[in-house]
Amino acid sequence: MRKLTGFWDKFVKVLSVALILFQMYTIGVRQFSDIIQRSVHLAFVLTLVFILKPMRKGKCLDHVPWYDILFAVLSAACCIYVTMIYSTIVYQPLQWVSSVDKLFAVVLVVLILEASRRSVGWTFPILGIAFLIYAYFGEIFPGMWRHQNFSFNKIFQNLYHNGTGIWGTMLGLSAVMLAMFSIFSAILAGTGGAETFIKMGQRIAGKSTGGSGKIAVIASSLFGMISGSAMGNVVATGVFTIPAMKRAGYSSEWAATIEAVSSTGGQILPPIMGAAAFIMAQLIGENYLTIAKAALVPAILFYISAFIAIHLVSSRDKIRGENEKPDIRVTEYVVVLVPLAVFMFYLLRGYTVTMGAFWATLLALLTYAVCFIIDTKDLKTALTSTGKICFSTCIKGSSSIVEMCGILAGSQIVIALISLTGFATKLSSMIVALGENSVFLCLVCSMFVCILLGMGLPTTAAYVLGASVLSPALITLGVPPLAAHLFVMYYACLSALTPPVCVAVFMASGLAKSNWFKTGCLSCMVALPIFVIPFTFCYNPALLLEGSASQIIIAVITAALGVVFIDICTVGYLRDKVNMAARLMLLGGGILLLLPQYLPSLIGFVVGSLAVFFALKKRRPTVNQ
Repeated sequence: MRKLTGFWDKFVKVLSVALILFQMYTIGVRQFSDIIQRSVHLAFVLTLVFILKPMRKGKCLDHVPWYDILFAVLSAACCIYVTMIYSTIVYQPLQWVSSVDKLFAVVLVVLILEASRRSVGWTFPILGIAFLIYAYFGEIFPGMWRHQNFSFNKIFQNLYHNGTGIWGTMLGLSAVMLAMFSIFSAILAGTGGAETFIKMGQRIAGKSTGGSGKIAVIASSLFGMISGSAMGNVVATGVFTIPAMKRAGYSSEWAATIEAVSSTGGQILPPIMGAAAFIMAQLIGENYLTIAKAALVPAILFYISAFIAIHLVSSRDKIRGENEKPDIRVTEYVVVLVPLAVFMFYLLRGYTVTMGAFWATLLALLTYAVCFIIDTKDLKTALTSTGKICFSTCIKGSSSIVEMCGILAGSQIVIALISLTGFATKLSSMIVALGENSVFLCLVCSMFVCILLGMGLPTTAAYVLGASVLSPALITLGVPPLAAHLFVMYYACLSALTPPVCVAVFMASGLAKSNWFKTGCLSCMVALPIFVIPFTFCYNPALLLEGSASQIIIAVITAALGVVFIDICTVGYLRDKVNMAARLMLLGGGILLLLPQYLPSLIGFVVGSLAVFFALKKRRPTVNQ
């Protein structure tokens, strides 16, 4: 990001405030039509991208070069022009109004791909260019991938002059739901959410063995479900938790590992979860609360796994808890928990996520001001502080919106071209053909594709791409839609931990000054049980709380035991070092317990229990004769 001063700094701040006011007004006061809402939203975002993000890292960081000014003006013009020809797009789609349309269509596609490159790297530009070539030269491709060539006009009319092109679902999510959620998250962060969550973690687990590590798990899980970003979570909480863990005795690698794993899991933790869950609700047409309910048990298993691994490592390395518990004022709880309660209240009453976040945001500001007055007895200072919070929320919220929209606008171009060429249908057919012999093999392939898609991409982008090409195939093979989408989402999240490109690990390693590759391997080791859980709920929907009470109870108990056995195996410690034979028995028993059938689970329980018994059994001292 550029460090701007003078005119450009003021311009960015004014534009950021205008973007937040536009979002709040059009979400909570007066709704605009879809295309107008999305085009104005994109105009704001692309302008900010080209002003704030340099073309190359380390270049032009203190000023805005002429070409970025030109890009910003052109992108705004291309988007605002859409509002002028709105009626034509609605009533006469796929028809040029003039030659200006053609020019703006090409320019906007190029600028969106460039903006996404500056936001998340080369993934979307490469995919966009590849699918443009595939659409234009379809007849040269062999076999099932061959299709009739689409003309230049057909391609760009579909992208620019069609509600399912650039202005489609992904940009719609960015312009309404995710924009509002970004503002809500910024408000909670600005009113001290991260610090309060850390204090809560200190009070809950601070004095136990490995207290600082468990504090990191609690704080990162609570803040992560709000931020929806593993990287953002690492930065927000890791600056506090990682130094505390290192002071307590954790190595740099283990401190970074605990923070990376904890921050990654926050994205799948109900009741709020991350942005990908909101997108999932839109894509599969399910109520958001249905998704949150289904994700509850796997998320709990994730954090059971993290807690057990941390406890065993702390016991092995003799890392004690903290001596003091911090005091938390009632007002600190109120500032964070009341807006969350209001958000949940609106969801439970059947309102949309967007409206819940809108009213929770307004109440968060009001709650902060009232609590500040109670604490300080100073009305003027409270109003001044609330005003500063509003301003910082505009800056942070707009930054989050810019990042999210840069991702989703680029992904929308790729998705539109995938739909136009029928690529997703062809790929799904190929996966289905593979899965006719083995659904398990199909799930394994899908897992690796999700992890590959997630390398270097935020969870949201990885999930969007994975859901567009993998979920339909899994559903065709008989996997329930909700389980199929959650499967893709879980591995999109876990890709933040898997080397060689593991963004959460990179960020945590930078803060801890650790070896990133060793940290990545330790992170995968700690999260190993969670790499198995998505396979389990695809075969056994009881883990998604679907089925009879007895089925759900048995599935949860066996899965929890399986997670415990695998954690003991990966850490290799239980009161004392566990030998390799016992560790292999624990691994096998844990995996068998995660299988949906009763007999394998019973065998797994027996094998794992025997391994635990041998690990805990102490040698009797020999008696001298």
